[in-house]
Amino acid sequence: MPKRAHRRRAATIRKRRHQPGAPPGTISHAPEGGGASLHLITYGPDGYDERTLGAIDEVVPHVGRDPVLWLDVIGLADARTFTRMGEIFGLHPLALEDAVNTHQQPKMEDYQDRVFVVVRIPETPGDDLLLEQVSLFIGPRFLVTIQERAGDCLDPVRERIRRAGGRVRAESACYLAYSVIDAIVDRYYPLVESYGERLEVVEAAVVERADPGAIAELYGIRHDLHTLRRTVWPSREAADRLSRLELAPIQPSSRIFFRDAADHLAQVADAILGLQDLSASLMEMHLAATSNRMNEVMKVLTLIATIFIPLGFVASLWGMNFDPEASPWNMPELEWAYGYPMALLLMLGIAVSMLVFFRRRGWWG
Repeated sequence: MPKRAHRRRAATIRKRRHQPGAPPGTISHAPEGGGASLHLITYGPDGYDERTLGAIDEVVPHVGRDPVLWLDVIGLADARTFTRMGEIFGLHPLALEDAVNTHQQPKMEDYQDRVFVVVRIPETPGDDLLLEQVSLFIGPRFLVTIQERAGDCLDPVRERIRRAGGRVRAESACYLAYSVIDAIVDRYYPLVESYGERLEVVEAAVVERADPGAIAELYGIRHDLHTLRRTVWPSREAADRLSRLELAPIQPSSRIFFRDAADHLAQVADAILGLQDLSASLMEMHLAATSNRMNEVMKVLTLIATIFIPLGFVASLWGMNFDPEASPWNMPELEWAYGYPMALLLMLGIAVSMLVFFRRRGWWG
């Protein structure tokens, strides 16, 4: 199995799911991970506070103190952290179960005065497509984000919070949720562009060099594009629902921003669809080029075989074991002094005549 396919399959196997037969809302424990990392930002128009928490209970004094609270949880190993977090923020157990099981498709679910959103962050463009699940809990005055591992694309959002006078400091938690989703959507653009560049390289390999190794690369790109489209379209539907539905934590003034995120996701989806069409065209081009090369080879071999058929007839004719002394009709040319050169000239004339005939018919040259 190629190393690329092996890594992709291994990543698929490692996706966390709850144990079969567990009651609904059960938050499973991941034995391979450590404790969750908790990063807290509380802010308002007049200031902000940022700190790292050692335990989930340390967030309690900050709840409701400032206009907006953002708790960023990194790591899914500590089941107690998520259970206690659900109690503090009033999060539904089913939503928490989906947040810690990373096989979820992007979606949006309404839990009365809480909204649960699942999106996926693509990692930096590389040889393998890796999509990290990010869960968002949007409340009246808080946002809770849950990530699988450290390292994300949300630093620009944090920097805007740190700067005084920015729009995010004056807006509500739902605008912060939009900012997070928008930063994630922006991560898709360079990824899609990287696949476009890789397809250009594959196109050159298919058209100019007819590189047989290009087909494996093309299959990998098509698989990744299919995975991306299955991720982007549900994300667009979730953002579109956030912009259309009347949800308790989503203020009417913020719906237009989610509509903007939905439009950007639609652009990404259209770009992916175009790359899928291009990859399909390249696949057909590669198969056509391979077929044409095979036809050329078969044509050359057929011409060679056709030329040697009459030559073989001439050689086999004079190779029959008839005794010229037994009868004057038994190959008298075998005793002719110029019989051998004459046979060679005859075979050469037949070959040249056939080549001229093939050329005039357009079968060769």
